[in-house]
Amino acid sequence: MATYVISDLHGQYGLFKKLLEKVGFSGADKLYMLGDAIDRGPDGIKILRHVMRARNMYFLLGNHETMMLHVTAPNGSVTPNLSEIHGRRAVNWLFQNGGAVTYHRYRLLKKRERKELLNWLNSCPVSTKVDVNGTTFFLTHTAFVKEVTDIPYKDMDSDIARYIVWYSPFREDIYKSIKDYAACRPWVFVIGHVPAYYLGKDRDSRPLSSYREENVIDIDGGCAEPDDKERKGGILLRLDDMKEFTMSFAEYENSLK
Repeated sequence: MATYVISDLHGQYGLFKKLLEKVGFSGADKLYMLGDAIDRGPDGIKILRHVMRARNMYFLLGNHETMMLHVTAPNGSVTPNLSEIHGRRAVNWLFQNGGAVTYHRYRLLKKRERKELLNWLNSCPVSTKVDVNGTTFFLTHTAFVKEVTDIPYKDMDSDIARYIVWYSPFREDIYKSIKDYAACRPWVFVIGHVPAYYLGKDRDSRPLSSYREENVIDIDGGCAEPDDKERKGGILLRLDDMKEFTMSFAEYENSLK
């Protein structure tokens, strides 16, 4: 049995499945997904429903899922006309953060399925801790509050939830100090939110891989922007031995030929 972590797939369901096949993921293994399964790419709803139905997969909300929950009607009702969805949050999600493609796929579900999906998302936490081979891993989309783990999103303080899914040690505009993470050693933090592609002094030459600083491992492979197909894609981290498995967009496309 192995424990894996992945983040920021942004609708790339086919790539996700190929990556699971690559590592021989089985029912005896566990997978934690650190949010941002949706938006920008075409099949975020498929990813969410796949994880929701799997007994050995666990989902933590990212900022894109919280945006979706802010905009979608709690009763599962939808409209085919996006111009009928009003408000700053709707514009931010649908048009500024790639949510329109997610909403259109969500709209195709039956109302019962939409309500089931929303209820499940609201029941998911934004962070958790797992112990693997004597190491405590703090899993979160990006930021953290030490005392806040495994709380359903619907039961969380909205300001704390927003802080955890948005603030980052790798973004100057919404910054959480890397020193806050380092102060929690020996915990190891696994996060996403900011593509590792853009981080580090070797970023221009590093192949598809995580970025590591202090006790923080960023596994966002850059699925939100598939412009560099060789160096962007999915990163699957196995916590048992800290081995990384990747599936670039180029490798995925070649596998389909």
